[in-house]
Amino acid sequence: MTVPNYITIFRLLLVPVFATFIIDYANNNNYLSWWIAIISFCVASVSDGLDGYIARRFKQRSELGAFLDPLADKLLLLSGIVVLSFPSDYLPQLPLWTVGMIFGRDLILLLGYLVINHWVGRVKVRPHFLSKCATVLQMVLVAWGVLGCKHQFGLGDESPIFHFWCLSATVLTGLTLFIYFPAGMAQLRAVPASSPSEDQSLNMVATNIEVDSFAAMPNKKNTRNDAGLNEDN
Repeated sequence: MTVPNYITIFRLLLVPVFATFIIDYANNNNYLSWWIAIISFCVASVSDGLDGYIARRFKQRSELGAFLDPLADKLLLLSGIVVLSFPSDYLPQLPLWTVGMIFGRDLILLLGYLVINHWVGRVKVRPHFLSKCATVLQMVLVAWGVLGCKHQFGLGDESPIFHFWCLSATVLTGLTLFIYFPAGMAQLRAVPASSPSEDQSLNMVATNIEVDSFAAMPNKKNTRNDAGLNEDN
C-alpha cells in the first residue's frame, strides 16, 4: 500500500459523510450539517490533488490507485448530483436532462467496462481531454449547488448562469460518448469471441443440411394419393 492509496481510501470514506449531511441540510435546513458537508467536500477535493501529486512526485503510482482514484471522484460527484436532482427548498435543482445525460453516460461506460473486462481481460482506458473538461464542469455544478445553496450569491436554479453551466456539462458529457464508444467497439472487434465460432459455424451448416434434406424428401402421403389417381385414370 502506498501513501496515495491511503489518501484515496480516506476520500472514499468521506463520500457517505458528505452525502448524509448534505441530505440532512436539503431536508431540514440544518446549518451544522451544511458545514460538515462543505468541509468533507473540500477535504475530498483537496486530497484528490494531493494523492495525484504524491504519486507523480515520488513515483508511487499503482494499479490499485489507478482504479480507486477515479472511483472515489465518481462516487463523490454522483452523490452530489443525486442530491441536487431532487427538489429542495434549500438547494438548487439540476435539470432532468443534465442528470439523465450524466447517469446515462456513466451507465453505458460501466456496462462497456464490464463487457470488455470479461472478454478482453484488461480494459485500456485513456482519459480524453473532453472527458476531463466534462468532469470539471460537473464538479462545478455540484460545488455551485452545495456551496451556494439556493438563495445565496444569486446561484439558485433560476439563474441563467446556472443553466449555462448545466448545458455546457450536458453537451460535453454527451460528446465523450462519441469518443469512448468507438474505442470500446474497437477493442471488442479485436477479440476472437466477437467472430463466429467454429462450433456455431458447424451447427449452422448441419442445420442447413438437415433442412435441405428434409425439404428434398418426398411427401409419402401425397405420393400415394398421386399413385391412386394414376391407377384410377
